[in-house]
Amino acid sequence: MCQERATTRQRASGKAVRRGLVILLLFGSFAAATMGAESSSPPADAAAFELKEISTFDAPEVLRSRLLVGAYCECQTEADKNVEAYPSFKSDKPLYGSLQVGGATTEPDTPYHYAFAFDESEGTGQGYDRLYLDTNRNGDLTDDTCLSPTKDVPNKALMNPGASNSGVSERCFEPLKLRVAPGDDPQHQLEVMPRFLRYPGSRSFAILTTTKAWMGEIEIGGERFTAVLCHTRGIPGRFDHPATGLFLLAPGDPSGRPTVSWYGGEQLMAMHRKGDTYYRLGATPSGDKLFVWPYQGAFGTLEVKAGQRSVERVQATGSLASEDIAVSLTEGLGSQTANRSNSFRVPVGDYAIQMLNVTYDKLNCLTLRNNHADGQPGGRAQAGPAVYAIKIREDAPFVLDFSGKPQVLFASPAKDCRVRAGEQLDVKAVLIDPALDIMFRAIRERDQLNPKVTIARANGQVVADGVMPFG
Repeated sequence: MCQERATTRQRASGKAVRRGLVILLLFGSFAAATMGAESSSPPADAAAFELKEISTFDAPEVLRSRLLVGAYCECQTEADKNVEAYPSFKSDKPLYGSLQVGGATTEPDTPYHYAFAFDESEGTGQGYDRLYLDTNRNGDLTDDTCLSPTKDVPNKALMNPGASNSGVSERCFEPLKLRVAPGDDPQHQLEVMPRFLRYPGSRSFAILTTTKAWMGEIEIGGERFTAVLCHTRGIPGRFDHPATGLFLLAPGDPSGRPTVSWYGGEQLMAMHRKGDTYYRLGATPSGDKLFVWPYQGAFGTLEVKAGQRSVERVQATGSLASEDIAVSLTEGLGSQTANRSNSFRVPVGDYAIQMLNVTYDKLNCLTLRNNHADGQPGGRAQAGPAVYAIKIREDAPFVLDFSGKPQVLFASPAKDCRVRAGEQLDVKAVLIDPALDIMFRAIRERDQLNPKVTIARANGQVVADGVMPFG
């Protein structure tokens, strides 16, 4: 981790610069979104369906691995500056970090942050088997109970069964309950199982897996589904939070695959279209009931156009999100293929692009919501409020023509980062459109079009050059 900061021109100073340059384009957690035109609360006449509590580890086979990844954080070798006191460690190389629970990635002021530290009870190099977690969030890990590994963990609770054969180290720790929303009392707190995961090459992760999920039969637009309400790739709050995971499975389908595959469609906030009708979903905070009702609000139009470009044909597929809904532009409930178009009927609201795949004649651009900030891979939420630049209204179409000027954002190194001569410098860059708050995942014209990059010292001497691929 960098101790000091440097200007952009100083990034390449030093005898060795890593030549394998990679654009870091990670999928981020989805934003939650609000419709303004219609309340997100279930109406009195909403259809209500009872759900049954299940163990996360007993979830359908096709989903289980996805439910095991709840809140997660990459471990660091440097102590958290927000922690005032740590216990005495047996290891010379304890690992540190902070896990976010509660709130989506676009809600930086909402979450609870739980600082943690992993220790090795038998000394350095003997394996991380002690976890200190700041459960009372007072910045002092000396007054928190040390958690030990759980014995006889079943294979279905492991992310990597047989991991020791592949060089992966995994340990599950004693379950505990954590506050995830303001005012939570012990009965409302969620039970989580902490997990330590270490991959070859020393990358280590702390993970909190919610131990309970909810499952039951529901109906949307006359079609039956098996619904699984759960926490996956984050624990945004109690089960009624819009970003809670919601998988819809076809009853009796031996494959067990989710029937919804569009980007953002596997969350409680997803609106599902059946014919010309959109349906909204909600849940109780405990997760024991799921509600379904038709959207009764207004609609507007999104048009994807070529702008000033000389283009004959424009087509697009993808999805949008506002503050508490996500909506697919092209895919209906149960549809097997996505219909490409350049004009879309969308519920009124302020949206951000979740994923949009646009084709201009033979040129194809895949864009995603940007989740990076300057010097912060995955740190977009901390850089400022979410941008909802697509304003859908009843009275006039919103035209999206990508006329804004793209920029290069360096997720790494940070703006003022300095490196010593001989040290390796990782350069991770993202091509973004700041006005739309999106990043370009791929640009193709038959073959992938990757940008060529040159890194030079202040005196013009080229230190490294080559292709920096998307992906």
